[in-house]
Amino acid sequence: MTSSTSQQTCYFCKVSSGQADPFIFQNRSFVAIFDTNPVNPGHALIIPKRHVVSIFDLSGQERDDYFDALYGVKDVIESTSFADLYPRMMTREDLSGRPMDHVEAVLELPFLTSKPDAYTVSNNDGRAAGRSIDHLLVIVLPRYSGDVADPRGGIRNVIPDRANYHRR
Repeated sequence: MTSSTSQQTCYFCKVSSGQADPFIFQNRSFVAIFDTNPVNPGHALIIPKRHVVSIFDLSGQERDDYFDALYGVKDVIESTSFADLYPRMMTREDLSGRPMDHVEAVLELPFLTSKPDAYTVSNNDGRAAGRSIDHLLVIVLPRYSGDVADPRGGIRNVIPDRANYHRR
């Protein structure tokens, strides 16, 4: 995959260099942040420090560091008070002027103070997969019992008509 975004204008390059959201985790190859448009409490992003477009472009060292980052972010999620985090996020000066409807919605969820029951870990690898910025990021989405009516099919629900399948 090729990049249509230069490193100078890439939002996630700014994040990985510390010019945007505060880090919740960092190792030699990755940084992680809480998503400022959360879907669920604890929604986080793992971003390579190097400008890389695809997960398939990671170096050997970066592949080794990937799981360290994933486990590190899981630990941070499970030790964070989201009832404290999201009100602070709404008052961050660097986020002023940005819509806060996702944060407000998360603050109303009945499981805001619960620990996750599961996780969806995903990567929209390419524009056809839904990526909007040409820089790799891995989504760590905590899941909670009851966050959707029927979670069966998981990631298959990205294409709703193909999500339902029955095992025999």
